[in-house]
Amino acid sequence: MENTTKEERDYYEKLLVLIGSLSNLFSNSKNPYLASRITENLFCRCLRAENLSRSDITADARKDGIGIGIKTWTGSSLQKIAEFNSQKPTYEHLDDEQMILRIAELRNERISFTMRAYGLSSMIYHCTIREKGIIKIVECPLVPIDLEHISNINRKKNVITFSDGINKYSFNTSKSTLYKDFSSVEALMILSVKIYDDPFSLLEEKLLGVVEGITSEPEKDSVYLPLYSFTKAKGKYVPDKNGLNLRFAGGRERNPYEVSIRISSEFNKLHRSFFPARDTAFELAMPNGAVISAKVCQDNDKALMSNPNKVLGHWLIDDVLKISPDTHITYDMLENFGVDSVKITKQSDNKYSITFAKIGSYDEFMGTNSDAGEDIDEDDDSED
Repeated sequence: MENTTKEERDYYEKLLVLIGSLSNLFSNSKNPYLASRITENLFCRCLRAENLSRSDITADARKDGIGIGIKTWTGSSLQKIAEFNSQKPTYEHLDDEQMILRIAELRNERISFTMRAYGLSSMIYHCTIREKGIIKIVECPLVPIDLEHISNINRKKNVITFSDGINKYSFNTSKSTLYKDFSSVEALMILSVKIYDDPFSLLEEKLLGVVEGITSEPEKDSVYLPLYSFTKAKGKYVPDKNGLNLRFAGGRERNPYEVSIRISSEFNKLHRSFFPARDTAFELAMPNGAVISAKVCQDNDKALMSNPNKVLGHWLIDDVLKISPDTHITYDMLENFGVDSVKITKQSDNKYSITFAKIGSYDEFMGTNSDAGEDIDEDDDSED
């Protein structure tokens, strides 16, 4: 909470206590109740941070170039920090030592991906620990696992514990879930919380007759697009000469950073009105805060590209993936980062924003089990 004002911190603490005092709305526990989504929203509202919690990345918020992982819990200090279900085939056959090394590498790749994609200089955990009558606020660095100093690898049934000399971790092989031990973190502050016996009566007294006049801000329209293609024979894959690898396509000389995000025919049938008309430029706010010009292009409106077409590629290839433009982007690369889709939100007319989305987001959005639908012709040429 270093980059916050006293007024912001006071406001945050007061609302934490207030919401905790209403715990009997949800639970009979003596520990204050705070849902994780409430905690994230409260942190961002009070401390004026940007909410990234729906982007499915390592950071839940961003403030002044610092990424914040926001957590809340009661009970055990061993808390989930990452899941690796989709990567299980890459490590389940390994012995314990090699498995932990692989999990640590995957964890570090996700941290690096988040920092590069969202322009972060560092990351921290901000945690609210709920105990009887109190809320403890703790913070600690959110750092990669030190691969060179992994030690004390021990297995008990399906759980492997290990340390890197700085932090202690636990990996549940059956759940493909990595946990971090927060027990050694010192509390920044301890807030006393008096839980109301009958919060319903309190709300009736204070709010009944008032809520009718309260209007909520309309939810912004969002869609998901895949970063891959799909066939029954290949499964999910990134085409060699289209989409994120469009720079390798034939037909004309191409910029070495030319990439596109595919728009499937199924998507266009349902959501074509979401974007402006073909070749109409609009603003696209990137995860790192930059705003670029973009447009829908190609025959049948089947691609989203930056304008000029190299801008998106420079960001993706140079800043996020850190690869040579001569290197093909593969689905395995995306899978290692835990993403395979993007979420695009319409902020206002001709103003949109884009963030990465977790694996399976496009499938869930489209309500299908056929992944990204039909295949893309890998030799298909793009239009400028």
